[in-house]
Amino acid sequence: MIKCIALLLAATCAQAATHPEIDRVFNTLYDFQFGESQSLARAYIAQHGEDPMGHASLASVLTFSEMNRLQVFSKDMFKDEKVSGASAKRVAAEARLAFEDALNRAKNAGAQALKIDPRDTNALLALLIATGAERDFAALIDKRYKDSYYAAKASQDYALRLQEAAPELADAWFTRGFSEYLVGSMPAVLRWLMKIEKVDGNRQRGIEYMAKCAQDGRYLKAFAQMMLATIYQKEKRLEDSRRMMESYSNEHPRNELVRRELAKMPKS
Repeated sequence: MIKCIALLLAATCAQAATHPEIDRVFNTLYDFQFGESQSLARAYIAQHGEDPMGHASLASVLTFSEMNRLQVFSKDMFKDEKVSGASAKRVAAEARLAFEDALNRAKNAGAQALKIDPRDTNALLALLIATGAERDFAALIDKRYKDSYYAAKASQDYALRLQEAAPELADAWFTRGFSEYLVGSMPAVLRWLMKIEKVDGNRQRGIEYMAKCAQDGRYLKAFAQMMLATIYQKEKRLEDSRRMMESYSNEHPRNELVRRELAKMPKS
C-alpha cells in the first residue's frame, strides 16, 4: 500500500511539470513565430505569475527571438555564408531588459518552490530551462563565455536533480548532452579548467544524451533536434542530419528557416 502511494505521488509530481499552455508557447517558439509565442507566455504569466515555468518559457522565447534577429541560426549554426553581417549588431536594449527580467523571475519563483519541496519537478524543469537560456544568451548573443560557463554549470545541476526526482522526464538529457559535447569539443587545457559535475567531455556520449531528448523530450525536444542536425552536418553524417531536420520540420512546419535549410541538403 505504501509503495503504491509513493508511486502515485511520483507520477503526480512528474505530471505537474507539464502544462498544455506552455506546450503552445514552445510549439510556436520552434515555429519561429516569436510574437505569438511571447504573447502566449505573457498570457500564462498573467494568470500564473507564481509559476516559474511561465517566466522560463518567456526567457527562452526572448533568447530564440534575439538569436534569430542576429541571424545566429543561419550564420553560426547552419553556416550560411550568404547572410548579412547582422550578427555583429548589438543586442537590442529592450530585449536584454526583458530577458533579464524573465530570467530573474524564473529563478526567484523556482527558488521559492524548491524551498517548499527540493524535489519539485516543475521548479527544477523551469530552472533547467531558464539557466539553459541564460547559457545560450551569454554565449551565442553576448559572447560572454565565462558567464555562459557558470550558467551551464547551474543548468547541469538542475538536470541531475531533475533526473533524480523524475527520471522519465527526458528534457534533462539535452542539458547533460549539451554539456558533455561542449566540454569534449574544447582544447585539452580548457577542458581541464571547465569542471562541470558528471561531465567527462565525451562527445559521443553527449550526442547519445541529446538524442534521448530529441526522441522523448517535451520542451527541449526540437532544440535537441536542431543541435543534433548541426552536429551531424559538422561530422559529415549527412543522413542523420537530414533525419533530424525532417523530424523538426514535420513537427514545426511554420519554421521557414528550417525548411530552407532542409531543401539545401542533398538527398540520398
